[in-house]
Amino acid sequence: MKHERPQVRPHHVGISVADLDASIAWYERFLGFVVEATGGIPEDDGRMAMLASDGGFRVELFELPGAAALPAGRSHPATDLRTHGVKHLAYEVSDVDLFSARLQKGGAHIVWDVRVHEDVKVLFVLDPTGNLVELVQPLELADHERTTP
Repeated sequence: MKHERPQVRPHHVGISVADLDASIAWYERFLGFVVEATGGIPEDDGRMAMLASDGGFRVELFELPGAAALPAGRSHPATDLRTHGVKHLAYEVSDVDLFSARLQKGGAHIVWDVRVHEDVKVLFVLDPTGNLVELVQPLELADHERTTP
């Protein structure tokens, strides 16, 4: 009898933010998310918002009074790797250069615009709280450049 693997796919990521309204505006403006729901947080006097992308992925934002600020070392990919835990959330985009120009024009904080791999373009930006957000553009290799194992 064949064992079936469970069907798992990404649904959402939860992100703690310092200012819920500013973060909602940032995710709407720069990444095209829309607010699906807002509300309180059970057993706390914080607020939350669920935002959705056209691709069906969601970001759940939490604002809690008195939450600890993000440590300074978490604001750049190179130093963030030195702290255990989730490093960043990556979104696939069709054109990193177009997003970079849009982010720069809008005053977003770009922290790392680097081509670390031959087959992808990568850009890291900070949301209003300082959380790392990666934009990645996979590049299609020409058929003659593809190799088979």
